[in-house]
Amino acid sequence: MHKTLVVHNRHAWRCQRTRSALNANASQGVLLLTIEQLAARLAGGFLRPVDSDAVKAAVGVSIMKPLGEFDAIKELPGFQRAAATTLGKAWSAGLSLANELGSATDTGTKDRLASLALLEREVLAQLPNNQLRPRDLVDAATKRVAHARTIFGRIEIHGSTEVSPVWRPLLSTIAKQSEVVWMAEARHVPEWVSTAGIVVERSPAAKPLIRAVSCASPRHEILEALRWARQHLAQGASPQDIAIATASPDDWDDHVLTLAESANLPIHFVQGRSAFSTTEGQLAAALAEILLRGFSRRRLVRFIALARSQTTRFKSLPSDWWRAL
Repeated sequence: MHKTLVVHNRHAWRCQRTRSALNANASQGVLLLTIEQLAARLAGGFLRPVDSDAVKAAVGVSIMKPLGEFDAIKELPGFQRAAATTLGKAWSAGLSLANELGSATDTGTKDRLASLALLEREVLAQLPNNQLRPRDLVDAATKRVAHARTIFGRIEIHGSTEVSPVWRPLLSTIAKQSEVVWMAEARHVPEWVSTAGIVVERSPAAKPLIRAVSCASPRHEILEALRWARQHLAQGASPQDIAIATASPDDWDDHVLTLAESANLPIHFVQGRSAFSTTEGQLAAALAEILLRGFSRRRLVRFIALARSQTTRFKSLPSDWWRAL
């Protein structure tokens, strides 16, 4: 059966791909896309959504030109990232900055919107011709909606609790041509889903066992989590069925890395690992510090110590070579 699974980010895409690969007989003809990729695929013509890195680079070029109210702050650190994020949020909301500027009544708001509209125009002029804003991509895809059933078959939206406003009209239009199903994995389903003609399929309600553990610090939390994981492994659970999650893992990553190595539990970081957490990354950092900041006793000792542990070229040095410095 030809069908398309719409997921919300790269990690969900990888998860669904793995599930499809493990269940190959039941997953023939499955297409995995994000909502942006679905719109670009339907629009055709090698079109693609705007790339966030390309937008940041375009903002960096655009600040060389007059930007109205932004001229006073465009050279400050973080402006490029903040400006690119602001444009991205405006595009995801489906806003037309020109229309917003025309309807604004407050003078300060008008000045800010005028500068933002000017920045948007400069950024769009720097982007490749095949990269379109979400609103433009939706307009192009809507014109080819008659091909939706042939291209996508049954469309299932997985793992989403909401969809940005700019994409909702497109899903509503596709739902008139092809079967669009919202796979409700949570109790809440947005109100616009039913009015858009999208079918809602709810998964069976699970009743997990919830147990609370009081911890004194992030390190203690990870220690208890690893004990919980080891307990399930000892009881015969498959490693791929065990997950340790949090809303923002940054504050726990270092503790997970340290305690997992001491517990001899190989843990996969779905968000990736810092290069500095590996010996190769530390060696590269030590070399970069010497190249960027020059030679010093401390930097050279650090670099040679790391190089001796990873390469054979420095093995001939005596263990107390640093005393000769």
